[in-house]
Amino acid sequence: MSAIVRPAFYRHMAIALSLFVIVGFSRTYYLRFLTDLPPLETLVHLHSIVFSAWLLVFIAQTRLIAAQRVDLHMKLGVAALVLAVAVVGISFATTAVKATIPRIHPSGLTPPQFTIVGIMSLVLFAGFLALGIAFRKRAAYHKRFMILAMIGVLTPAASRIITQSGAREHWTWLVPIFPALFVAWCLAYDWRKHGIVHPVFAIGGAVVIASWPLRLVIGHCEWYQPVGAWIARVGASL
Repeated sequence: MSAIVRPAFYRHMAIALSLFVIVGFSRTYYLRFLTDLPPLETLVHLHSIVFSAWLLVFIAQTRLIAAQRVDLHMKLGVAALVLAVAVVGISFATTAVKATIPRIHPSGLTPPQFTIVGIMSLVLFAGFLALGIAFRKRAAYHKRFMILAMIGVLTPAASRIITQSGAREHWTWLVPIFPALFVAWCLAYDWRKHGIVHPVFAIGGAVVIASWPLRLVIGHCEWYQPVGAWIARVGASL
């Protein structure tokens, strides 16, 4: 039987997304030992370790498909699901703890209000991941949902890149540019490869981009104030 040629796009995208996250956290985590920054809390270390493990699994899954090891891909998928649940849980806890730290953010949101940024990222990650699992037997859908799940959680890395570049005052409109560029890459790939954009990338990409102004609107909404305050109380208890 002739070998099936797998598109290199998904392997390249997985590596690019992972590298983006690593670059974003290079100074504050991966290369922190080279700086004079204070030690990190245990929860932040745990969050970083779990998410770093997710990046490795994410890349490994694309490599297994490229090597036509669908059997191993499915077995690793079970472990990846458990890891993803840990990512969501620990990320929520980290967001809650940060909500207790007084600071002035360029977005104009208070720490409890700003929790919507992290919560929305987790909703996108969990939502696209759930859809990816639901469509696991339809490869064209599954792989696109998994890519979108990663694009949905680029905010922390993008935020650090912007801060380290000295453009923090422009945070509000600079941060959305990074996920939008990755979405554009996905759309361009589909158009060039198939002459049409797959609905998962078209609709899912639009959701990712639209989530940005929506986050800021929700953060300022009166109904979200008690939600943010509750998340901050959770953080204070951890």
